Amino acid sequence: MIIHSDWHIHSEYSYDATNTLEGIAAAAKEEGLRFTGITDHANYNDTSFLGNIRDSAAGVAEAQKTHPNIILGVELTPIAKPQFDYIAKTGTKEGFVWPEGGTPFPIELALTKEELLALGVRYAIGASHWRVDVPTEQRTPIVLEDYIKEWYRQQLWLACDERVTILGHPWYNGKGIWYEDFDMIPRSMKMDIAAALKENGKYVECNSHFLRNKMAPEKFRHQYAEYLREMFEMGIPVTYGSDSHHNYFDARPDVEKYLIEAGFRDGDIAEIAEKDLW
Repeated sequence: MIIHSDWHIHSEYSYDATNTLEGIAAAAKEEGLRFTGITDHANYNDTSFLGNIRDSAAGVAEAQKTHPNIILGVELTPIAKPQFDYIAKTGTKEGFVWPEGGTPFPIELALTKEELLALGVRYAIGASHWRVDVPTEQRTPIVLEDYIKEWYRQQLWLACDERVTILGHPWYNGKGIWYEDFDMIPRSMKMDIAAALKENGKYVECNSHFLRNKMAPEKFRHQYAEYLREMFEMGIPVTYGSDSHHNYFDARPDVEKYLIEAGFRDGDIAEIAEKDLW
Protein backbone atom coordinates (compact mmCIF):
# COMPACT_ATOMS: atom_id res chain seq x y z
CA MET A 1 0.00 0.00 0.00
CA ILE A 2 1.17 3.54 -0.77
CA ILE A 3 -1.83 5.25 0.89
CA HIS A 4 -1.83 5.16 4.69
CA SER A 5 -4.53 7.64 5.79
CA ASP A 6 -7.95 8.77 4.60
CA TRP A 7 -8.72 12.46 5.09
CA HIS A 8 -12.19 12.68 3.49
CA ILE A 9 -14.93 10.56 5.07
CA HIS A 10 -18.57 11.41 5.73
CA SER A 11 -20.37 10.12 8.79
CA GLU A 12 -24.04 9.78 9.62
CA TYR A 13 -23.95 13.44 10.68
CA SER A 14 -23.82 14.44 7.01
CA TYR A 15 -27.27 14.82 5.48
CA ASP A 16 -26.38 12.34 2.72
CA ALA A 17 -24.33 9.71 4.58
CA THR A 18 -24.89 6.69 6.82
CA ASN A 19 -21.38 5.68 7.97
CA THR A 20 -21.19 5.38 11.76
CA LEU A 21 -18.07 6.60 13.52
CA GLU A 22 -17.67 3.22 15.20
CA GLY A 23 -17.93 1.50 11.84
CA ILE A 24 -15.37 3.84 10.30
CA ALA A 25 -12.98 3.31 13.21
CA ALA A 26 -13.33 -0.47 13.02
CA ALA A 27 -12.72 -0.54 9.28
CA ALA A 28 -9.75 1.84 9.57
CA LYS A 29 -8.15 -0.42 12.17
CA GLU A 30 -8.66 -3.49 10.01
CA GLU A 31 -7.21 -1.68 6.99
CA GLY A 32 -4.22 -0.38 8.97
CA LEU A 33 -4.98 3.30 8.38
CA ARG A 34 -2.97 5.70 10.52
CA PHE A 35 -5.50 8.55 10.48
CA THR A 36 -9.11 8.93 9.44
CA GLY A 37 -10.53 12.40 8.88
CA ILE A 38 -14.25 12.99 9.35
CA THR A 39 -15.32 15.77 7.00
CA ASP A 40 -19.07 16.17 7.21
CA HIS A 41 -20.79 18.64 4.92
CA ALA A 42 -21.30 22.32 5.68
CA ASN A 43 -22.84 23.20 2.33
CA TYR A 44 -24.80 26.20 3.61
CA ASN A 45 -24.89 28.41 6.68
CA ASP A 46 -28.47 27.42 7.53
CA THR A 47 -29.63 25.97 10.83
CA SER A 48 -29.77 22.43 9.45
CA PHE A 49 -26.20 22.25 8.16
CA LEU A 50 -24.75 24.13 11.12
CA GLY A 51 -26.58 21.75 13.44
CA ASN A 52 -25.12 18.79 11.56
CA ILE A 53 -21.60 20.15 12.01
CA ARG A 54 -22.12 20.71 15.74
CA ASP A 55 -23.38 17.13 16.03
CA SER A 56 -20.40 15.88 14.02
CA ALA A 57 -17.98 17.71 16.31
CA ALA A 58 -19.64 16.25 19.41
CA GLY A 59 -19.72 12.77 17.92
CA VAL A 60 -16.06 12.84 16.94
CA ALA A 61 -15.05 14.18 20.37
CA GLU A 62 -16.79 11.20 21.97
CA ALA A 63 -15.31 8.71 19.49
CA GLN A 64 -11.80 10.05 20.06
CA LYS A 65 -11.91 8.76 23.64
CA THR A 66 -11.42 5.24 22.28
CA HIS A 67 -10.19 6.06 18.75
CA PRO A 68 -7.65 8.91 19.08
CA ASN A 69 -6.58 8.69 15.42
CA ILE A 70 -9.93 10.06 14.24
CA ILE A 71 -9.41 13.71 13.27
CA LEU A 72 -12.23 16.25 13.06
CA GLY A 73 -12.42 18.09 9.76
CA VAL A 74 -15.19 19.62 7.69
CA GLU A 75 -16.09 19.88 4.00
CA LEU A 76 -16.98 23.40 2.89
CA THR A 77 -18.51 24.25 -0.46
CA PRO A 78 -18.83 27.67 -2.12
CA ILE A 79 -22.07 29.58 -1.52
CA ALA A 80 -23.23 32.55 -3.59
CA LYS A 81 -22.79 35.60 -1.35
CA PRO A 82 -26.37 36.91 -1.80
CA GLN A 83 -27.70 33.52 -0.69
CA PHE A 84 -25.25 33.38 2.22
CA ASP A 85 -26.38 36.83 3.38
CA TYR A 86 -30.06 35.89 3.14
CA ILE A 87 -29.51 32.70 5.16
CA ALA A 88 -27.48 34.62 7.76
CA LYS A 89 -30.53 36.85 8.34
CA THR A 90 -33.26 34.19 8.20
CA GLY A 91 -31.57 30.90 9.13
CA THR A 92 -32.95 29.18 6.03
CA LYS A 93 -32.74 29.09 2.22
CA GLU A 94 -36.53 29.09 2.02
CA GLY A 95 -37.88 32.20 0.33
CA PHE A 96 -34.56 33.26 -1.19
CA VAL A 97 -34.91 35.09 -4.51
CA TRP A 98 -31.89 35.47 -6.74
CA PRO A 99 -31.03 39.14 -7.36
CA GLU A 100 -30.88 40.50 -10.86
CA GLY A 101 -27.48 41.35 -12.28
CA GLY A 102 -24.25 41.27 -10.34
CA THR A 103 -23.12 37.95 -11.77
CA PRO A 104 -20.89 36.12 -11.27
CA PHE A 105 -21.84 36.29 -7.61
CA PRO A 106 -19.09 36.62 -5.00
CA ILE A 107 -18.34 33.48 -2.98
CA GLU A 108 -18.59 32.70 0.75
CA LEU A 109 -18.27 29.62 2.95
CA ALA A 110 -20.63 28.48 5.69
CA LEU A 111 -18.38 29.13 8.70
CA THR A 112 -15.60 31.50 9.66
CA LYS A 113 -12.21 30.22 10.77
CA GLU A 114 -13.04 31.32 14.32
CA GLU A 115 -16.31 29.38 14.28
CA LEU A 116 -14.55 26.28 12.99
CA LEU A 117 -11.88 26.52 15.68
CA ALA A 118 -14.54 26.93 18.38
CA LEU A 119 -16.06 23.61 17.26
CA GLY A 120 -12.71 21.86 17.49
CA VAL A 121 -12.34 21.45 13.73
CA ARG A 122 -8.69 20.87 12.84
CA TYR A 123 -8.73 21.21 9.05
CA ALA A 124 -11.08 21.92 6.17
CA ILE A 125 -11.60 20.52 2.73
CA GLY A 126 -12.82 23.15 0.29
CA ALA A 127 -14.57 21.67 -2.75
CA SER A 128 -16.69 22.80 -5.68
CA HIS A 129 -19.94 20.90 -6.14
CA TRP A 130 -22.18 23.13 -8.28
CA ARG A 131 -22.33 26.49 -9.98
CA VAL A 132 -22.92 29.59 -7.87
CA ASP A 133 -22.12 32.19 -10.51
CA VAL A 134 -25.66 32.57 -11.84
CA PRO A 135 -29.22 31.95 -10.58
CA THR A 136 -30.40 28.34 -10.56
CA GLU A 137 -32.66 28.77 -13.57
CA GLN A 138 -29.68 29.94 -15.67
CA ARG A 139 -27.61 26.79 -15.07
CA THR A 140 -29.26 24.85 -17.89
CA PRO A 141 -28.77 24.00 -20.65
CA ILE A 142 -25.20 22.93 -19.94
CA VAL A 143 -22.64 25.03 -21.78
CA LEU A 144 -19.21 23.42 -21.37
CA GLU A 145 -17.27 26.68 -21.51
CA ASP A 146 -19.44 28.25 -18.78
CA TYR A 147 -19.06 25.26 -16.46
CA ILE A 148 -15.30 25.13 -16.89
CA LYS A 149 -15.00 28.86 -16.25
CA GLU A 150 -17.06 28.59 -13.06
CA TRP A 151 -15.15 25.59 -11.68
CA TYR A 152 -11.91 27.47 -12.37
CA ARG A 153 -13.22 30.53 -10.52
CA GLN A 154 -14.34 28.57 -7.48
CA GLN A 155 -11.23 26.42 -7.19
CA LEU A 156 -8.86 29.36 -7.59
CA TRP A 157 -10.79 31.16 -4.84
CA LEU A 158 -10.67 28.12 -2.55
CA ALA A 159 -6.93 27.74 -3.14
CA CYS A 160 -6.44 31.22 -1.71
CA ASP A 161 -8.87 31.12 1.25
CA GLU A 162 -7.38 30.80 4.74
CA ARG A 163 -10.05 28.28 5.81
CA VAL A 164 -9.10 25.69 3.21
CA THR A 165 -6.44 23.11 4.07
CA ILE A 166 -7.09 20.70 1.18
CA LEU A 167 -8.56 21.47 -2.23
CA GLY A 168 -11.07 18.64 -2.44
CA HIS A 169 -11.67 16.60 -5.60
CA PRO A 170 -10.36 19.24 -8.03
CA TRP A 171 -12.43 19.41 -11.22
CA TYR A 172 -15.08 17.05 -9.87
CA ASN A 173 -18.41 17.47 -11.59
CA GLY A 174 -21.37 15.29 -10.71
CA LYS A 175 -22.60 15.43 -14.29
CA GLY A 176 -19.31 14.08 -15.65
CA ILE A 177 -19.21 16.92 -18.17
CA TRP A 178 -15.51 16.68 -19.04
CA TYR A 179 -14.84 13.08 -18.09
CA GLU A 180 -14.47 11.98 -21.69
CA ASP A 181 -11.18 13.84 -22.00
CA PHE A 182 -9.53 15.82 -19.19
CA ASP A 183 -7.72 17.90 -21.80
CA MET A 184 -11.03 19.73 -22.40
CA ILE A 185 -9.98 21.87 -19.46
CA PRO A 186 -7.29 24.38 -20.53
CA ARG A 187 -3.88 23.60 -19.12
CA SER A 188 -3.46 27.26 -18.15
CA MET A 189 -6.41 26.96 -15.74
CA LYS A 190 -5.02 23.78 -14.18
CA MET A 191 -1.62 25.43 -13.70
CA ASP A 192 -3.11 28.65 -12.27
CA ILE A 193 -4.83 26.61 -9.56
CA ALA A 194 -1.68 24.58 -8.92
CA ALA A 195 0.37 27.78 -8.56
CA ALA A 196 -2.17 29.18 -6.08
CA LEU A 197 -2.11 25.96 -4.05
CA LYS A 198 1.68 26.04 -3.86
CA GLU A 199 1.86 29.73 -3.04
CA ASN A 200 -0.66 29.35 -0.22
CA GLY A 201 0.74 26.14 1.24
CA LYS A 202 -2.35 24.03 0.47
CA TYR A 203 -2.78 20.32 -0.09
CA VAL A 204 -4.60 18.80 -3.05
CA GLU A 205 -6.77 15.72 -2.84
CA CYS A 206 -6.67 12.45 -4.70
CA ASN A 207 -10.34 11.56 -4.43
CA SER A 208 -11.18 7.90 -4.97
CA HIS A 209 -14.28 8.67 -7.02
CA PHE A 210 -12.26 10.07 -9.92
CA LEU A 211 -10.34 6.83 -10.32
CA ARG A 212 -13.32 4.54 -9.66
CA ASN A 213 -16.21 6.49 -11.22
CA LYS A 214 -18.10 4.51 -13.85
CA MET A 215 -18.63 7.70 -15.85
CA ALA A 216 -14.86 8.14 -16.18
CA PRO A 217 -13.24 6.07 -18.97
CA GLU A 218 -9.74 4.63 -18.61
CA LYS A 219 -8.25 7.52 -20.57
CA PHE A 220 -9.61 10.05 -18.10
CA ARG A 221 -8.44 8.07 -15.06
CA HIS A 222 -4.88 7.95 -16.36
CA GLN A 223 -4.97 11.64 -17.30
CA TYR A 224 -6.21 12.54 -13.84
CA ALA A 225 -3.55 10.48 -12.04
CA GLU A 226 -0.89 12.14 -14.20
CA TYR A 227 -2.35 15.57 -13.31
CA LEU A 228 -2.00 14.74 -9.61
CA ARG A 229 1.55 13.55 -10.19
CA GLU A 230 2.44 16.79 -11.93
CA MET A 231 1.21 18.79 -8.94
CA PHE A 232 3.14 16.51 -6.61
CA GLU A 233 6.29 17.17 -8.62
CA MET A 234 5.60 20.91 -8.29
CA GLY A 235 5.83 20.48 -4.52
CA ILE A 236 2.10 20.36 -3.74
CA PRO A 237 1.37 17.57 -1.21
CA VAL A 238 -1.31 15.12 -2.36
CA THR A 239 -3.65 13.61 0.25
CA TYR A 240 -6.06 10.72 -0.21
CA GLY A 241 -9.80 10.88 0.39
CA SER A 242 -12.21 8.02 -0.12
CA ASP A 243 -15.12 10.49 0.09
CA SER A 244 -17.10 7.57 1.51
CA HIS A 245 -20.75 8.19 2.42
CA HIS A 246 -22.04 4.66 2.94
CA ASN A 247 -20.65 1.23 3.91
CA TYR A 248 -17.08 2.40 4.45
CA PHE A 249 -14.60 0.02 2.82
CA ASP A 250 -11.02 0.02 1.53
CA ALA A 251 -11.03 1.60 -1.94
CA ARG A 252 -7.25 2.03 -1.99
CA PRO A 253 -6.35 -0.93 -4.25
CA ASP A 254 -8.49 0.43 -7.09
CA VAL A 255 -6.99 3.92 -6.70
CA GLU A 256 -3.38 2.91 -6.20
CA LYS A 257 -3.31 1.08 -9.53
CA TYR A 258 -3.55 4.40 -11.38
CA LEU A 259 -1.34 6.33 -8.96
CA ILE A 260 1.48 3.81 -9.26
CA GLU A 261 1.24 3.85 -13.05
CA ALA A 262 1.57 7.66 -12.86
CA GLY A 263 4.77 7.32 -10.82
CA PHE A 264 3.60 7.52 -7.20
CA ARG A 265 5.51 5.42 -4.70
CA ASP A 266 5.24 4.72 -1.00
CA GLY A 267 5.85 7.95 0.89
CA ASP A 268 4.50 10.19 -1.86
CA ILE A 269 0.89 10.40 -0.67
CA ALA A 270 0.82 12.94 2.14
CA GLU A 271 -0.70 13.06 5.59
CA ILE A 272 -1.58 16.47 6.97
CA ALA A 273 1.43 17.68 8.92
CA GLU A 274 0.88 18.65 12.55
CA LYS A 275 1.92 22.22 11.73
CA ASP A 276 -0.95 22.44 9.23
CA LEU A 277 -3.64 21.13 11.60
CA TRP A 278 -5.39 23.87 13.55
